[in-house]
Amino acid sequence: MNKIIIILSILIIIYGLYNSQNKNNKKIGKSTTKQQIKIQQNDKLKRLKDELKELNDISYLKHYIIKVINKGSYDLGFKGGVMEGGFVAPEDAKKIACFVVELSGESCPSPYPIDAQMFYTSVCGGCHGDDGKGIGGTYPDLTKKKLLGIQKREEYLKTEIFKMQKIDD
Repeated sequence: MNKIIIILSILIIIYGLYNSQNKNNKKIGKSTTKQQIKIQQNDKLKRLKDELKELNDISYLKHYIIKVINKGSYDLGFKGGVMEGGFVAPEDAKKIACFVVELSGESCPSPYPIDAQMFYTSVCGGCHGDDGKGIGGTYPDLTKKKLLGIQKREEYLKTEIFKMQKIDD
């Protein structure tokens, strides 16, 4: 019986030591120093500023259009409602995006193939019009220099940057 008590005592001590060591490791993993928080905030601020600089770039516009075509757009508030994504294959979304970029008077970095206009007209033209101007304000005008979704993103970025810079002051 004494051997069992000694073995149990040793096991309890080992368990206690293991538990206390494990708790210390968890505390170290969860704790974040003020310096680490500052580094994370600076990284986030840099990413936001970098994106704001890229916002007016044609390749940003093209990637934005591709994203909307593939995933949809749910927060622009047009009378026509939300735009579901996935009406075309992802490779065709790239073609349509270049065509839409050129509707706004810009040149697409990679010229679109001839079938891009056909894809646009058959899939997108019903809501946005063959000319891209939208149908009576019910759907977005795609000929604008800055699409509404990008305008909203710009407002968001500027607000976030302002807040973060205000915190630093």
